[in-house]
Amino acid sequence: MAEPHMKTAGVAQYIRHQDDVPANAIAPTDDVMTEFKLLKMRRKYRYILFRIEADKVIVDLTAPRSATFKDFDAALPDSDCRYAVYDHEFRTADGRPSSKLFFVTWIPQNSHPGFKMAYTHAKSAIQSVCEGCFEVSAVIKKEIALGLDITDGNASDSNSEFEDD
Repeated sequence: MAEPHMKTAGVAQYIRHQDDVPANAIAPTDDVMTEFKLLKMRRKYRYILFRIEADKVIVDLTAPRSATFKDFDAALPDSDCRYAVYDHEFRTADGRPSSKLFFVTWIPQNSHPGFKMAYTHAKSAIQSVCEGCFEVSAVIKKEIALGLDITDGNASDSNSEFEDD
C-alpha cells in the first residue's frame, strides 16, 4: 500500500503554475509566430526572447541583426526563465558562410520552481510554432555557448557575410 503524499495528503490534485494557470493552457500568442517568421524568413533579428505572462507566451525582446552573442548572453535574466530563438552565423570548415537557428530554453538554477515547471510544460507549445530550429536547453549560460558551439574566436555574429534585405 502506497503512503499518501505529504503535501496533498494522498488526494490527487492538478498541478497549477504561474498565477494559478493550468500548464496545458499556456499557449503562444500570434505575435510569437509573426516575429519568428520575420527572424527565420526575413532575417530581421539576431534573436528573440519570449516569456510566459499569465496564460500566454509573449515576445519579450527582439534584437537587431547587429547584435552579438555577448548581447544575447547579457539579455538573458540571471534568475528568470525564458525561451529564445538565436540566429547563429558562422563559417563552415571549407570557409563558406552558414547560419543555424537555435531554440534555447533558459531555465536558470536559481529561478522559482513554479516557473521552472511552467516553462518546461509550455515548451512543446512554443516549439511547435518555432519549427526548424536546433534545440539547446540550459541552466547556466556556459551551456548555451557550448550548445551553439561558440568559442571566444567566433563569439561575434556581427561580421556577417550575408546580405541584408
